[in-house]
Amino acid sequence: MPKVTYEPISAKDALKEIKDLCSIMVDLAYGAVLFEDKGLAEQVDEIRNLVVHNNYLLTMSLQVAVRDGKDAQATLPLVVIGQASIDIANSAADIAHVLGKGFGIHPTIKELAQKCARDLCKGKISEESILKGYSLKAIIEKMNYSIAIFAVRRGGKWLILPDEEMKLESDDTIIASGSSSGISLLKLLIGGTAEEISPPDEEDDDLAVESLQDNIVDYMIALKDTSEVMVDLAYGAVLYNNKELAQLVTNMEKRVDTIRNKAEVAILRLAREPKEDISSLQGLYRIVEASEDISDAANQIAKIVLAELPSHPIIQLVIGESTENLFEKQVEELSLIVGKTVPAGNYLDEFGIRVLAVKRVGGYYFKPRRRTMIRAGDTIIFTGLKDACLAFQQREEDAVVEKVAELEATKKAAEAVSDAVVEKVSEEVSSEAAKEVSKKAARDVAEKATVKATDKLSKKAVEEVAEEVADKVTKDVAEKIISEVVAEAVETIKAERPDLSKKETIKVVQEATEAATRKSVEAARQKVTKAAKEAADEKVEETSVEVRKKATKAVEKKVREEVASVVKDAIKAESERAAKKAVNTAIKETVTIEEPEKLVKEAAEDAAKEAAEKAAQKAIERSGKRIATKVAEETATEVIEKETKKVAMKAAKEAAEEVAKEVLVKEVKEAAQKAAEEAAEKVTKNE
Repeated sequence: MPKVTYEPISAKDALKEIKDLCSIMVDLAYGAVLFEDKGLAEQVDEIRNLVVHNNYLLTMSLQVAVRDGKDAQATLPLVVIGQASIDIANSAADIAHVLGKGFGIHPTIKELAQKCARDLCKGKISEESILKGYSLKAIIEKMNYSIAIFAVRRGGKWLILPDEEMKLESDDTIIASGSSSGISLLKLLIGGTAEEISPPDEEDDDLAVESLQDNIVDYMIALKDTSEVMVDLAYGAVLYNNKELAQLVTNMEKRVDTIRNKAEVAILRLAREPKEDISSLQGLYRIVEASEDISDAANQIAKIVLAELPSHPIIQLVIGESTENLFEKQVEELSLIVGKTVPAGNYLDEFGIRVLAVKRVGGYYFKPRRRTMIRAGDTIIFTGLKDACLAFQQREEDAVVEKVAELEATKKAAEAVSDAVVEKVSEEVSSEAAKEVSKKAARDVAEKATVKATDKLSKKAVEEVAEEVADKVTKDVAEKIISEVVAEAVETIKAERPDLSKKETIKVVQEATEAATRKSVEAARQKVTKAAKEAADEKVEETSVEVRKKATKAVEKKVREEVASVVKDAIKAESERAAKKAVNTAIKETVTIEEPEKLVKEAAEDAAKEAAEKAAQKAIERSGKRIATKVAEETATEVIEKETKKVAMKAAKEAAEEVAKEVLVKEVKEAAQKAAEEAAEKVTKNE
């Protein structure tokens, strides 16, 4: 390291260079180990020395500027960040020393590279590579900022944080980090050699040892990813003076301590295996320790906020001008990322940003997992290349403007169709609600009305039918018998007295016969009535259940129709008012672009249904039950009377005809014949 002498450099420039160098040192250190590149490991050492040098310059610059205690307090956060950066640089160098100082590379290191949040890629540009001739800036932009190229080797020398306008040439070697999809695409575009970290070639048959190695890999992934996120979140806490975020970093540091202890125990247990190389296990131990030291450094930065030290303006300038920017953003309803799930590595490739933490009710979720869906109202802490972050925020603003315009168009279109849709929905909903309450009302009154009508009408109906049938059957049979007797008598008279008028003869005999049989016909009618009634009673009793079921069904149908009509008229206006109010609110508050008619219909249906159901219950209580009872009784009376008479009529008629023939032929015919003979004799003698 060269001799340090005072240089008139601004604290901002010194701190910016320190931060930019530290931001890529950890990736460089891991890259050196994973790709077993000793030249890259040496570069990490050189960068560490540069960070130390710049921190000396920063310290001297601050000392020159401090005039009193107030100035000392104001610049203390810069001193803390400078020292924490030294700790991060030293830790990154310790990781690189795993390769540079002869430690073995344990197989779990290569497995580690497969599972880390940020993928690393080292590749050599071929003569045919599509990237040849493109500037680093152009490549990163075309890949939507999903990667960052932070080192290029040309002419045997590594260039760290190369100029973005630098154009790639054949035989250049690059090191990049980024999302899995971004790195996969970069490997294809390089066209030359792109190193991929593969798992160990040989699998260990010892399941216990394999489990230990898996645990170590998991612990080291957690240490690496968490410590890196902690550094970004610590800067975010200072940038936004956010105590909650600073406290999150402190809590994460405790978690890292726990993971480190578990990792060390696992490494020591693995060391008991005879075939394990102690040198490579030392390398693992060194990486675990360095990762924990990085988290300690991040915690020191976060404590600036917890100690309530004033944030120096230089910090905002440094973070704002750094290669990678850090932002805090509340997700609006119209945001492009609402509904997006955070993929592995926390990269949103579509926007070229990496989500470090999501805040919602319940606190922060650092390192959100692939199933974490971003919601409106979330606050996200995200990082990325400066251009990517600015482009993302511009896209967000443009999207909001565009969506607001689309939303306004949707609202106007919805207003245009609202009246027609509300009318249709209210009609359908009111009709359905009326049907539902009328069904219940009908069930409640139908059975009762049917039983009441049966008790009241069955006996009366049977009596009326029996009387009616008996009268008719008796009359018909009696008239037939008398007619036959009269006809025989008239023929006899005509034979003896052909001179007599047939018409007058028939009249005289008819009147005499009817007068003589009137008493016996009445007696017969009573017997026929009794038989008809007994037969009708028996048949009605036998079919009573069936008749009641039929009547109940008819009553329910009629009550449903009548009550539904009344209830529908009573509730439609209420349903329509509620639907209109809900639609107006939905149109006003909607934040989603959708079919106007669908928006209106969904809002109208829910409100109209709720209002219709409540109004329907009130309508039933107010007048529906009364109407249902009245209609049920009227319908039950009509159906029971009709069905009972129908059943009784058939039974009564069969019984009446049988009894009438038996009684009338025996009793009435005899009286009729006697009366006809006497009348014939008188007619013959008188004439």
